[in-house]
Parts: sequence; C-alpha cells; structure tokens
Amino acid sequence: RGGPPGRDIDIELTGPDAAVLKAAAAEVIALVEAVPSVNGIADDLPFGKPELVMQLTPRGAALGFTVDEVGRQIRDAFEGAIARRFADGNDEIAIRISRQTRDQGSTALRNFELKAPSGGFVPLVEVVSLTERQGFSAIRRLAGKTIVSVTADIDTDVVSVSQALEQIREAGLERISAGYGIDYRFAGRELERQKSFEDLRYGVIIALSIIYIILAWVFSSYFLPFAIMLIIPFGVVGAIFGHWLLGFNLTIMSFIALLGLAGILVNDSIILVSRMNERIRQEGEALFEAAAGASRDRLRAVLLTSLTTIGGLVPLMFEKSVQAQFILPMAVTIIFGLGTATLLVLFLVPAFVGIGDDIRRLLVTVFGSHARAGRQPAE
Repeated sequence: RGGPPGRDIDIELTGPDAAVLKAAAAEVIALVEAVPSVNGIADDLPFGKPELVMQLTPRGAALGFTVDEVGRQIRDAFEGAIARRFADGNDEIAIRISRQTRDQGSTALRNFELKAPSGGFVPLVEVVSLTERQGFSAIRRLAGKTIVSVTADIDTDVVSVSQALEQIREAGLERISAGYGIDYRFAGRELERQKSFEDLRYGVIIALSIIYIILAWVFSSYFLPFAIMLIIPFGVVGAIFGHWLLGFNLTIMSFIALLGLAGILVNDSIILVSRMNERIRQEGEALFEAAAGASRDRLRAVLLTSLTTIGGLVPLMFEKSVQAQFILPMAVTIIFGLGTATLLVLFLVPAFVGIGDDIRRLLVTVFGSHARAGRQPAE
C-alpha cells in the first residue's frame, strides 16, 4: 500500500547478446511465476522478423573488408545512396541511386557482389558468412550492452515486493546469471525505492543536525539537546507497531512522516524542558522537584498538541479512495508514533535530563579531583 510508481517486479538482465538474454529471461519468468499472487508477467524483448547475421570471413578480412564497409555497400545498393539533394520550395528532395535486381529477399543478398578496396568485385558470400536467426522487434541498449527487463505486478496484501524479490533471488536468479554469463539488477519500483531511501538518509542526517544545533543554541547546552532528542526512537517504535498492526508496509512516505513526528515530539519536549529551567532558575527548586512540577504544569499543553494532531489525522484512516492510499502510511506513522510517545515525554524526558545531570556531576567530581591533585606541589 503506497510507495513510488513503477512495476512491482522489474528485473533488468544485461549482456552482449540478445538471444542469450531472451533465453535467460524465459527462465527468470519461470521463477517469477512461482511467486504467489503474481500477474502481468512479460519481458520487453518480443520476437520480430527473421534476420541474417553477417560475420566477416578470413578471405574477406584479407581483402581489406570490414563489417561496417560491407553493411554500407549493402544499404546503398538496396535502400539507395543519396546522389544529390536540391530544394523545391520549402521542401528538400533527395535523389537516390539503388541497385535493380529481379531476385527478392535473401536470394538477392546472397547473389550480391561487393566492390573490393583494391578494385574489382567479389561475391558477398565469399566476404561474409550469412546466418539466419530469429530477430527481435525492439532491442534496448545501454553503454554498449543489451538490456532485457522481466516485469510483473503482485498483490501486496499477500506478499510484499521485498519478500517477492528475495524469493526470486533464492530460487535461482544467481544461478541463471552465472550460467548465461549475464548481469542482473532490480529496477522499477525497487530501484526507485532504493534511490529514495538513499536521498532520505542524507535528509535525516541534515534534519537531526539542524535540530541539535538549534536546541544547543537555545538552551546553551551540549547535553540538553540529546536528552530532548532521545524521545524520538520511542515514537519510531510506535510508528512501526502501527504499521504492523494495520498491515501496512513501511514506504518512503512512512519515513518522511517520521521527520514530521520527530519535530512534534521535540516540540513537546522543548515545552517541558523550558518549564523545568524556569522553575530551577526563577523559583530555586532542585532538579527533581522542578521535573515533577514541570510535568504537572505542561501536561495539558503536551496532551493538546498531540491530541489535536492525532484527531486531525484519524478521519484519513477511514478514507477508501485511491488518492488516500498513498498518504495513509504517513497518517499511521504520526498517529501511532504520537500515541506511543506523548505520555513518555512527560516521564522520560525529565528522567533523561536527570541522568545527564548525574553524569555531569560525576565527570566534574572525577576530573575535578584529578585537576586539584595535579596542582598540589610535590613533597
């Protein structure tokens, strides 16, 4: 449910020869057919008309011919070589000169004579060997290699895309690749998902770094931002639980929503920590009393922030339209993430702040005693 566009299964096979790739694609299709709830299986290398394949003979090479030169002479003879172009108003007219023959098809080709580089004419069959084989109507190439894609769709309510691809890999995809001497990769939706997650990873790092810098600047502390941001993993756990409970897959939209969830949880934590600092500085309370008092003071603000967000997203959970299915994972992430972590903010954030204060006092005691010992004169 949800996710980037493209076919669910798209396996790209690459190699030097189209016929080999076609045979390999047939075996890959057999592997894909074994996946439950698969449909629409096909490859993009359909058979076309028969074709003649030319291969230069030793005599042809000795006479100075190349495959490109042979092909050029054949094309000029049967399709016509452009002798002259001239303009006729706004149109351009080309005059082509071609060879006239009574023979048709491969017979005309086999009776064709080539002009040798040294002069004179040589029969085509002495210069190249002609092999007839089944042709293809369209061949895709990339970086000098032929590409064949085996594509299919699956019912993601029965099996996920990642599970289906793993089943295909374990069923013998590596064996087929090694046996035919070809390479493969997962493209389509899987490739788009990998690229999206790669971009999202950098986005998460940048977002968390910016949050930390802002918090460190606001609170004038290097530790308090960590205490505030430690609540984020608890929201992530709640979001994952929500996906599992409702049967949703984790999609790119789910992870984008996690960034929004992190912002809401950090906002709730800021409200709480700011009140703690106020009670410590303005009312002179100890850390424990300030933490308890801040949780009481900010209970309503934290709950209202989370409950209004959850309440606004709950109607989306019951939406059945096709457009809503794409953003449902975002709603699940925020609803269950906030529902899990909201109350934990009131308990865990003060606890994290207290633990950090204890660690700070311990470090001051340890390193402070060492510093004082180092300043004592030696006896």
